[in-house]
Amino acid sequence: MEDISTTYVFQKSKQQAFDDACLAFRQNNNMRVIAEELDMTPALLRSKLNVEQSHVLSCVEMVMVAKVSGDYTIVNCLLRGLGVVTANVPIDVSEETFAKRALENSMHAGDLAKEALDHAGQTRITHQSKQTIIKKAQASIGNLVLLINDIEGRTPNAVSYLSMGVDFITSGAPLPGFA
Repeated sequence: MEDISTTYVFQKSKQQAFDDACLAFRQNNNMRVIAEELDMTPALLRSKLNVEQSHVLSCVEMVMVAKVSGDYTIVNCLLRGLGVVTANVPIDVSEETFAKRALENSMHAGDLAKEALDHAGQTRITHQSKQTIIKKAQASIGNLVLLINDIEGRTPNAVSYLSMGVDFITSGAPLPGFA
């Protein structure tokens, strides 16, 4: 009997997270533009994203909506429910230096630290703040994936490691004992 109760609580919390993600998506995107791209009426798309309506997004529609809009809020919400964190890796992103990617990671970490300070001592945060923090964390994860991808693409041999090290040092990285 306890398993049924636990399953119900899990389902209820995940449904609430999905409902919140749909609301955030509707607030942050132009439904008319997305609906036109998908050959759907804006009213139908709004209805599918409104939990109080009978229409429901299918999995394929959810993926199409995310792809067209570039907003992965709903998909990320569902995957977080499974304990999976995703990262959007743009296809057309340019290869950057190791130092630039590492510094961008520091920038994202600073943004998250600022959010933590802004909300320090609060027991609850607003829905909008939650979405902002998640978006910043997703950007950080995406940057780290790009950093890993760049490093893997450059390191077929020891010469690449030396090249990355020189790149890192010439970018002004502090060296212990020499700072």
